[in-house]
Amino acid sequence: MYFKLPKILLLIFSMSIKCSFGQSILSDFDIDLNQGKVLLAWTIKSGNICNGIEIYRSTFNDSVGFEIIEEIQGVCGDLSAPVAYTFTDQSPVLNTVNYYKLHLGGQEYSQVLNVEVVQIPSNSYLLRPNPIYGTSDLLFENANNENIELKIYDDFGSIIYKEQTNGNRFILDSNSVSSGLYYFTIENQANKKVINGRALFLD
Repeated sequence: MYFKLPKILLLIFSMSIKCSFGQSILSDFDIDLNQGKVLLAWTIKSGNICNGIEIYRSTFNDSVGFEIIEEIQGVCGDLSAPVAYTFTDQSPVLNTVNYYKLHLGGQEYSQVLNVEVVQIPSNSYLLRPNPIYGTSDLLFENANNENIELKIYDDFGSIIYKEQTNGNRFILDSNSVSSGLYYFTIENQANKKVINGRALFLD
């Protein structure tokens, strides 16, 4: 879905990425992530028009992987004032990086913006890649930035590795333990909720 916004646009994005263009008819092109949906916003400079806008998405930043996910038909832009647009991708590809670009009426392609859309099951975790060879991301929910503790156990139940964070991920390194299958716990220190998991480490 898309909306043509008023000529004066004020948007506050918590995690906005802005691109500048040389002689582009775009004055800005932004991307944001909100509750698993990707928000795009762009402005066509005053004095520029184009015949329709195509919105492309890909999970690869290459020239052949992009597919059209939305078309805005008709004349876009305005000869007397800048015009702002927004588009919300309601169903981005989960647990990967999504790449977006615009095609402005045959005149030009925008730069490519990207955002990673991660969905973690409730009271669970996402470990990738798994098995761990080198480093892997251990992702979990921590919306309130509470203190989270990771413990890794050997076969005898002894703690062989411990780490804490107020974020939503740990980086597991295969060099930190010997090769093998290990069990771990992720504990929220505020409410004492514990998530159990296991990971295979490879040299």
